[in-house]
Amino acid sequence: MFKGFILFFTLLTATVVAGNKNQSEGRLAYYVDYSCFKLLNQSDQTYVQLHFFMNRNTLTFVPKDNDSTLKAGYVVTVLFTDIKNNSNRVDRNWNTVIDDKITVQDTAKEVPLIFEYYMTLKPGNYTMQIQIRDINDTSSIGTYSDIIGVPDYDDKELTLSHIELASQIIKGGNPEEMFVKNGMTIFPNPSKFFGTNLPRLFIYAELYNLENKPNEPNNSYTVEYIITDEAGSVVKEFPAKTYNKVDRSAVILHSLNIISLATGRYYLMVRATDNATKKITQSKEFFVVFREGESLAELSGEVSFFSDLDEQGAQKAEHIISYIANKDEVKAFKQLDLEGKKNFLDRFWKERDPSPGTRTNETLMDYYKRYEEANQRFGSPNRPGWKSDMGRVYVTYGVPAQIEKHEFESNSVPYQVWYYLQLKDQPTQTIFIFADRDGTGQNYLIHSNARGEYNNPNWQQDIRKDF
Repeated sequence: MFKGFILFFTLLTATVVAGNKNQSEGRLAYYVDYSCFKLLNQSDQTYVQLHFFMNRNTLTFVPKDNDSTLKAGYVVTVLFTDIKNNSNRVDRNWNTVIDDKITVQDTAKEVPLIFEYYMTLKPGNYTMQIQIRDINDTSSIGTYSDIIGVPDYDDKELTLSHIELASQIIKGGNPEEMFVKNGMTIFPNPSKFFGTNLPRLFIYAELYNLENKPNEPNNSYTVEYIITDEAGSVVKEFPAKTYNKVDRSAVILHSLNIISLATGRYYLMVRATDNATKKITQSKEFFVVFREGESLAELSGEVSFFSDLDEQGAQKAEHIISYIANKDEVKAFKQLDLEGKKNFLDRFWKERDPSPGTRTNETLMDYYKRYEEANQRFGSPNRPGWKSDMGRVYVTYGVPAQIEKHEFESNSVPYQVWYYLQLKDQPTQTIFIFADRDGTGQNYLIHSNARGEYNNPNWQQDIRKDF
């Protein structure tokens, strides 16, 4: 039985605006968001919640054995890798079956599924890799990766948690059930879309390390709510709220009427002040307003990603386009002055923008994110990560659907097999095989079935150990 939440009220669906920055890649589409909170009685860990949203009709339904209804399911796999210490890895796996007496007619309906999972992590910076796979169609996979910061809430200073944006908050709920925190049922909105059908922005956050002195004056705290545009300019301010302290921590629950906001991208800033100490802390969270009949392109002008390009940025841009541009384009780019390189990059990435009606070029952002991740994951003292074979493949093709590691084979040197599914203009299952040929820890590409890549049918002989 599905233990998540099926929204029975109208919700902005995942297909409203394609390519939001927290949307998955691949055949299985979903949105993902995360929130961090203080973990009571365990000071060296932080409580991390992952929130998901997808449409039920993206899943494959098959007949049940005992009646005429259908069932579907999916597997969620999550891997967190500490950027400073790669040996600190946390992985989780969840298997969910949906068998709520669904008929053939029901499978075509756009029924939004909202679900979440939690784990604990040590504070630090992590690469987060997520895969959701359709149980009944192994080729239907969605992947998402990001670099996230997990805060340390054990500090003595006044601190706000992450802001969890919700589509609805209801008093009460079983503490053992999904979405329930501190006596409230909080239905997250991982898509971060609000607007026509969701005119109120529901907010959940936690405030830590208040100085609570009941017998002294000003034993209160004040919370402010401010909405800015992407550039940081204030769009709307709401009346501040003041509350009496009852403990050293406090739960912040509020809803804001955003019906007057036009279609666009915004940030919500929540600012809290301890009125006894005058200390201030704040958090902010991105969200999108979308209204039917309006366009996200109708914003305050088009802003170039490369408007502040300098020589160092131009060099990074050259590294990235060298993997996807042809030789003539790279040669032409090198010969341009800085202004010419700005114009070149604007045109180059605009041609590859999957959603030109929005201000965010998702393809550009994905390549830049993968470039930084490649440097962090595959770099060595003698070579930056993007120049390594693994780094080049990672930047060019993205996060593998699966990685198969063979590190302790008795008859071969250590090697890895990376699997990709449904790459454009490539085999249905594309593989890249890397091996540590010389025992230095550096993995080299020794075979691939991808078009244009190094192909070596005898690769297994090349990695055999000589005894």
